[in-house]
Amino acid sequence: MPFTQRRIAKAAVATSVAALAFAACITASSAAPKEDSLSARPGPDGTTFWDVYEQPPETAKPGDIYWIQPRSDAPRGARGWNVVYVSEIQPGVKKYVSGEIYVPTTRSDAPRDMVLWNHETTGLADSCAPSRRTLGEDRVPAIRDLLGQGRVVAMSDYPGQALPGPSHYMVGQVNARASLDVLRAVRNLPELNVSNRFVEYGWSQGGQTTMHVESIARTYAPEFEGLGAALIAPAVRIRELTGNSMQHPELAGYVISTLPGIKAAYPHLRYGDFLTAEAMEQLPVLADGCFDIWDSASTLRDPYQPGAMSPDGPWWQALTAVDDFRPAGTMPFAVYQGSADTTTPVELTARERTALCQSGSSVDYHEFDGLDHESVVPEAAARFPGWAAARFAGEAAPSNCPQG
Repeated sequence: MPFTQRRIAKAAVATSVAALAFAACITASSAAPKEDSLSARPGPDGTTFWDVYEQPPETAKPGDIYWIQPRSDAPRGARGWNVVYVSEIQPGVKKYVSGEIYVPTTRSDAPRDMVLWNHETTGLADSCAPSRRTLGEDRVPAIRDLLGQGRVVAMSDYPGQALPGPSHYMVGQVNARASLDVLRAVRNLPELNVSNRFVEYGWSQGGQTTMHVESIARTYAPEFEGLGAALIAPAVRIRELTGNSMQHPELAGYVISTLPGIKAAYPHLRYGDFLTAEAMEQLPVLADGCFDIWDSASTLRDPYQPGAMSPDGPWWQALTAVDDFRPAGTMPFAVYQGSADTTTPVELTARERTALCQSGSSVDYHEFDGLDHESVVPEAAARFPGWAAARFAGEAAPSNCPQG
């Protein structure tokens, strides 16, 4: 889901600065000492690392590593790498996907447990993908605390972000497969000495990914043991979220940016069935910058076709298909939600809480008075590391699911 207007403006300015900073970061990482290297094939320095146009061979397995690249912006006491790996993004469909891996430098005699981060909306252009940006202070909430606990932290850019190809923005199961496959990539680096246990968390779009990971983990990646999952202002059901956003002119850019992701999963869809001619002119803006579309589309007078969300229409049916999943009840959850969030309103998160509770999961729900889609993140970051540590320690998960 989109950031607040304040964060959009901040990110738009920061993107160009971060691109220059990260170019320097990659250059510096080329001089990293040999002990910072892993056994996987090293990729090129700089942005050509993400210029991977070929398809995985038929014999490739999910999690196979194409190549890696050291990062120089890992938190103090940790090392980091970019990675390009194989993911089976749909049954029988394998693609290369990029991501990041961070590991503490401290010695560990026992295998390290893993934490999986599922990222929020970043913009559709390849340059907006997380692995192409500097880590900064808050791009991955609580990463320093998690590394300090001795965990390996891994994350996927999701298919079509950073690498060539269409982004599957807001197509939960596709992105969840890519997230589970980055854990497989970590396991394919024996020097990291990781266990099969993980805890996951995600913000906004990453909340959708997180819920889909829990839904499919036992069947898609049964070699892993998921111990818990946390949702931060989760944007889960794309049909309802789209309908909500269509009522707010300032969110037209979000609606337009969602459509290519859904179309990537359902290629028969036509933009003209959803957007007016005026709004169709906004599609090229998606390639201009990470959040340019929010400002550009906010002035549209009549962006949607009258039957865009008709229940018998193709877009409604595709959005419904994306939403057609249920929690598996295999992990406890923590949920962090702001009461003033208009992007992912409380009532939508409450429905996911109910679904999780009904599935049999313990749910530790926290609602923060007056906080919105962005300001809730620091509160979640302060609480999640302790909650995750308790899951790894085998403690009983707290729950405040409604009784009856």
